[in-house]
Amino acid sequence: MKEKFITSEDLNLVFGTNLMRLSITGAAIDSRNIKRGNIFFAIDGKHNDGHNFLQQAEKKGASIAVVKRKSNKIKIPQIIVSDTHKALIELAKYYRSLFKGKIIGITGSVGKTSTKDTLYYILSKSKKTYCSRKSFNNDFGVPLEILNMSNQTEIGIFELGMNHKNEIKKLSKILKPEIAIILNVNHVHSENFSSLKEIAIAKSEIFTSVNCVETLIINRQIDNFPTIKSLAKNKLIRNIITFGDKKKSDIFVIEKKQNKTQLLIEACLPESDNISYRIYKDQDFLETNILAILGSLLALKMDLNLIKKIKDVQLTEGRGKSKGLSFKGSKIKVIDHTYNASPVSMGATIKSFSTINKKNKIFIIGDMNELGRKSSFYHRQIFGLALRQSFDHCLFVGSKFYKLRNLNKRKNVFFFYNVDYLIKKIETFIKKDCSIFIKGSNSIKLNKVVEHLS
Repeated sequence: MKEKFITSEDLNLVFGTNLMRLSITGAAIDSRNIKRGNIFFAIDGKHNDGHNFLQQAEKKGASIAVVKRKSNKIKIPQIIVSDTHKALIELAKYYRSLFKGKIIGITGSVGKTSTKDTLYYILSKSKKTYCSRKSFNNDFGVPLEILNMSNQTEIGIFELGMNHKNEIKKLSKILKPEIAIILNVNHVHSENFSSLKEIAIAKSEIFTSVNCVETLIINRQIDNFPTIKSLAKNKLIRNIITFGDKKKSDIFVIEKKQNKTQLLIEACLPESDNISYRIYKDQDFLETNILAILGSLLALKMDLNLIKKIKDVQLTEGRGKSKGLSFKGSKIKVIDHTYNASPVSMGATIKSFSTINKKNKIFIIGDMNELGRKSSFYHRQIFGLALRQSFDHCLFVGSKFYKLRNLNKRKNVFFFYNVDYLIKKIETFIKKDCSIFIKGSNSIKLNKVVEHLS
């Protein structure tokens, strides 16, 4: 069956235009990413004005452009609006109202993208599933991805991010999820919040701001869980599924065994037999969030045995993907966590890497940004944690860790003010058959190290 998206008739209804029938295949706001038949929204942003790329958009195959200023340099139809960003949101809201499938919204301080991608892998084995790309989780990305979801989709999975209060509220009113997942509440993007309770309340906007949520899936060990539970009860959420805590949750890990490469996990579920599945040891940072995926299968009334496919999932670049590489004749393994970092995710993945029973282990640990007033405290905390692990070399990167260099007395610990300095010296640390763990905030650009080693 041919995939169908928003139609020219829909555009006429929303914008009051009189367009002839067009073949539309989704939407784009970046002319470089246009697919033939896309609607191009010329966003007038802080750094770039989409109106400067209208000709490129037409050349790439855009079928129509939504603009603030009409251009005489392109031949494709143009819809003139006062605000192209608002037009993007308005059209996405309308298209979402037509959607007959189920929408899953995922929020949390860490792990949204890896959980979203893993959930997509599992659900797509039996249902026509759409997953928003990369971290398209703001008020540009969410409406854009709604418009890129065909109307034949049975399940759509989206992540919702935030830096401020009311951001999740705004996104939830666009997305209108039937299933809401809150993974965790941590000090990430915390400079705009005075407490973890404020962050918890802001994350709860995924269900408090709308009346469409049928199932809330929530980490029982989350900070301020009683606050979130109270908000859910006040909202009369029909189905609340908790995960994590062994004694109090609906879904929890009963037993965990490991061999050299894998973890065998047995989980308990409500009103169901226990279920066992395997994950690779370098995926164990997903362990808790896999329970949220089991919760999603329950909410969707799908076969729980689908979780057994999880060991085959391929993670998105920069989110824990393990790579076997050859660098100047040396075989190396790189565990790539370069997309982002928080104190919680950094601590968990450092401990996880430490359990890998291999010689020649190298830590490359980059600064964690957007931590507000407690930034210095958290960097000291991670610094101390890292030094307590077993490693061949530990390399700290970024100005925040660089300030701690006088606290170090170990000869196998090094500091680099930025990633470019590290790249110049990296080969002096690499030995044959070494394993390299790399993690830091995206802005530190540790992905350049991975590219250099590749």
